[in-house]
Amino acid sequence: MSITKDEYRRRFKADGLYYGFRDCVVRDRDIFVFIAEPELTEEDKAEYEEKDWSFDLAPKGIITFIRDDPVGDQWSGGFLSWITPIVGASLKPASHSVSIERGPAYGRYENFNFVTGSGPAYEDEPLGDLLRGAVRHMKMIDGWLYVCTGNRGLGKRLGRGKWQSCNECFPKPDKGDYNKGFADFDAFSESDIYLAGGRGDVWHFDGKKSRQIPIPTNIELKTVCCGGNGEVYISGEKGMTFHGRGDRWERVENEEPYEDPSTLPFRDMVWYEDKVWASNDYGLWVIENNTIKEADVPDWVGKCSGDLSVGDGVLLLSGYHGAVFRENGEWHKILLFNEMEALLAAEEDGGASS
Repeated sequence: MSITKDEYRRRFKADGLYYGFRDCVVRDRDIFVFIAEPELTEEDKAEYEEKDWSFDLAPKGIITFIRDDPVGDQWSGGFLSWITPIVGASLKPASHSVSIERGPAYGRYENFNFVTGSGPAYEDEPLGDLLRGAVRHMKMIDGWLYVCTGNRGLGKRLGRGKWQSCNECFPKPDKGDYNKGFADFDAFSESDIYLAGGRGDVWHFDGKKSRQIPIPTNIELKTVCCGGNGEVYISGEKGMTFHGRGDRWERVENEEPYEDPSTLPFRDMVWYEDKVWASNDYGLWVIENNTIKEADVPDWVGKCSGDLSVGDGVLLLSGYHGAVFRENGEWHKILLFNEMEALLAAEEDGGASS
């Protein structure tokens, strides 16, 4: 793994909490950024209640991993008492990772946002009027960072404290209409963007005007992927997925159809190695030959399922059990939390016995 015991203690054990990854992004092939979120024990929760602290504001880490730095000095970052943020990356106007709260804390009414890379890290201006609802996804399009929100919100980051709102290009749903809105988006270019959410609420945006796209479902939609094969993939409840483009759509078959109503929808879908990869906390899947099937990966890879990011020739996978990446057809460990905890426990047992 790409972490020493001392660095693990310093970055992930300083406050005594147990952390897992809740989001990730590839800034480039050598720089990965993670959101770390604590898994509170019953004792932790009791302490929070006793001190009248909010569970939602438990410290979240914005953690950067740099592959080409020496082992023992590859991790940096800090912890903030925020509502859990999501993270995205940009190459324009500079190489940055941007972390934005999904929603504002009670009484604050604004989403904090933090920027790292290409100079000192800084807390940027809140997004303000750009947000029509909760922040759902961030992705890079032609080097620029875009963000989508509930209530059909879309915006583009132009630089420090500067965002361009595209909201006027999309009709705002009626107040209380939760069946419409954007949960995710993807693009072939800045003039060819697909957005989806709500119950069958799909739109195309050419950078100037938008058009609602008919799709043969009214399930709640969650993820969008524009594939290198020219197809758009849109998934929703229980991993049900459609592919097509424009007004042409059809169902993607499931090798083993989901029957359990508790099955989670996909949280991310990306295009890598000429196929779609999809993930949630239950596992990792691929779409090949118009069929969804479980990805054939080692157990230690599957255990890291949760969030996906792709960029600069690298596929990054992270979850509550750790993080791994795939490059040139091979999987590589970054950090597996259970292995590090086992090493620390063995060290403590050895010290006690001596």
